Amino acid sequence: MLKEERQQIIVEELNTVGFVSVSDLTDKMQVTEMTIRRDLKELEIKGLLKRIHGGAKPLDALHSKEISHQEKRKKNIDEKIKIAKIINSLIQEESTVFLGTGTTIELVAEFIKGRNIRVVTNSYYLFEKLAYEEKPDVILIGGTFRSKTGAFVGNFTNELLRNIRVDCAFIGANGIYENGAFDSNPAESEALKIIMDNARNKYIAVDYSKIGKEDFLEFYSLDEITALIVDENIEEKSKNRLSKLTEIITNPKNQKRV
Repeated sequence: MLKEERQQIIVEELNTVGFVSVSDLTDKMQVTEMTIRRDLKELEIKGLLKRIHGGAKPLDALHSKEISHQEKRKKNIDEKIKIAKIINSLIQEESTVFLGTGTTIELVAEFIKGRNIRVVTNSYYLFEKLAYEEKPDVILIGGTFRSKTGAFVGNFTNELLRNIRVDCAFIGANGIYENGAFDSNPAESEALKIIMDNARNKYIAVDYSKIGKEDFLEFYSLDEITALIVDENIEEKSKNRLSKLTEIITNPKNQKRV
């Protein structure tokens, strides 16, 4: 079992029961106590738990359960609509694009209906919005379904994505911190990394509230992407810092389509 998988299990266990013991984790994952203690130490450094004698407990912020997909749809809706418009402005007619999961990327569906493009996605919720439209053409990448985010993930998903090349990929992230884009789930992160590596132009789209935040796993470096798309509420200090790593796009006007 990979380190990222072990640590994800630890975080999920904390969210469920509020405490994990070294001995229980050792038995569950069939690894040594030293390995578990090392995982707990790394997670504590990341601010994801508090180590105590014999195990670990969640931080107050960690113990609150992740909000539902429906609740996420209601947060920062104006900013997400602006970002969706920017994404639409960057898509060239007759191109092939990948649109990832997340409530921000989902909104792009409303702006690309009727456009002569091909859309590849592993998002059930985005596919649902476009499935019965004459255009664009839509390809849904299947796999193991995660109802929490509406994403298809896993080995089957990844094998399909490895064989796909797209003109541009637009994905979301749970956090942008220093030079990294962060997500909470290793399986989703792996799929995102594969398609980003196979895209001619790589875009990460987040609203301003995600800037300066970390999550469980860093899955991509900002200095390897084409641009970071964010709404105009981003702080000028953050914008200036991030612009040293990649282009920052905050407005759809006068942006060149890829």
